[in-house]
Amino acid sequence: MKLKFIAAGILAAASFSASAATYDLGILDPTGFDTLSAITTKFTANTAVDDFWTFELLAPSSASFGALQTFSVAGGAIKNFSATLLGHGPVTNTIGTHIQTLSWGGQLAAGEYTVHVTGLTGLKNAAYLGSVSALPVPEPETYGMLLGGLALVGAVARRRAKKAA
Repeated sequence: MKLKFIAAGILAAASFSASAATYDLGILDPTGFDTLSAITTKFTANTAVDDFWTFELLAPSSASFGALQTFSVAGGAIKNFSATLLGHGPVTNTIGTHIQTLSWGGQLAAGEYTVHVTGLTGLKNAAYLGSVSALPVPEPETYGMLLGGLALVGAVARRRAKKAA
């Protein structure tokens, strides 16, 4: 019986030092470039970051997700800062002086998406910003018109070159 109480106490203590939050960025407007962002709550020192960022695309889009953390001293960085766009793979981590970013970009179909961000805070009051952007994917007809226009410009240029010669 004592073992159960000890195990329950350990689990309760561990839950106080972890952050598990879900941030809903909302719905991106498919008619033009749209971006949504939010900032996390401030973390305490040595807190496990275990956050989920959700967003929805109403139409196929060229989309990107980014998370940005700035810090004034190295100890303020979120250690092992990483993310995964669920169902699409890992997000690239770039670390610089006083800044680290997570980024992913690519084509996404219409639907709901979740990015899982993890890490371990260094100093208290650490926070980071998450954002998602989308630009509609051009329809096949748009590419057809582009190729037709390029062909027309090429034909005119060739005709002018023949006249000049």
